[in-house]
Amino acid sequence: MKAETNQPFELILIGDTGELKTDGRDVVFNLLKKQFPSSPNSMIIFLGDLIYPNGLPPENHSFRRHAENVLNFYHSYLSDFKGKKIFISGNHDWNKGKSNGYEYVLRQEDYLTKLFNDKTIYQPSGGCPGPALISSTEHIAIIAINTQWWLQEGFKPAGKHYNCSVSNEQEFFAQLNKMLFTHRHKKIIVVGHTPIYSYSMHGGRYKFRHHLFPLTVYRKNAWLPLPIIGSLLPLYRRLYGAKEDITHPRYRRLRAKLKLIFERYPGLIYACGHEHNLQHITKNGNHFIVSGSGSKVKYVVTSGKHLNFGVDKKGFFKLTFFEEKVVCECFAFRSKYLPGECIYSVELN
Repeated sequence: MKAETNQPFELILIGDTGELKTDGRDVVFNLLKKQFPSSPNSMIIFLGDLIYPNGLPPENHSFRRHAENVLNFYHSYLSDFKGKKIFISGNHDWNKGKSNGYEYVLRQEDYLTKLFNDKTIYQPSGGCPGPALISSTEHIAIIAINTQWWLQEGFKPAGKHYNCSVSNEQEFFAQLNKMLFTHRHKKIIVVGHTPIYSYSMHGGRYKFRHHLFPLTVYRKNAWLPLPIIGSLLPLYRRLYGAKEDITHPRYRRLRAKLKLIFERYPGLIYACGHEHNLQHITKNGNHFIVSGSGSKVKYVVTSGKHLNFGVDKKGFFKLTFFEEKVVCECFAFRSKYLPGECIYSVELN
């Protein structure tokens, strides 16, 4: 990120873009381009799940050409973006969390690094857990963490041998807290792939219809009635959870510690993807932004104690940092028959 000037710093946050259309007709990316800042004092962060369904496979794999087309599209599409570009990994980039996911994420990082000729474009690098300081200026600090590292099966790197800054989970939390404390007088933004709070599926939130028609959790029009039995799926994912759910034991341990650390730094902004919708949540003086509907859409419940805004529309968030305030905007499509627009705007304290 460039040194701060009189121009406000603009940060675009968009996640789960891996199912984008690479023929130039992708509605989200066309809307996104309209919001490209005119100043280099800006940044765009892709919040993981860069390629569906399984990241970047080996060269002889049947999905390899498709995966390369997606990554090549990012490169050509961002040629007009004047600011800093950052990609972080999600569970799909780690081969959907399978035991060989480390190979996939290294392959993806290497491809993007060479494509953009930028060794800092993929964060945290090397499949390491982080925390990685992406940018620091007089008033703003942006930090990336690799939440998938915590949830990953099989090998995951740690320690100096793999060029990671931490050797274990305890060191990660200690270093993250130290980094936040160092920048406590700035506006802090932490980015990861998975949410800390969510009013959707991975957060264990379900609508009444999901108990009667549980298959609609996965397919919008799967209206097969399964009363009573249908309630078991929401109950399971709410109490225990799949490995990508907030309630899963490993996810729960990461989330609990992050919550405790973040509460020490009021005004902190945590942004993520993973849920295929758009949410703004405030709790304990912090802001939690879910921006995971870059190419897919999944339901979000309509109300919640800490939910300020939530829609199941394709879109993204944009933060503008002025000298005395931060403006948070959400750009999305109210209807597939209407052009995209700003559908939510709020000043963050």
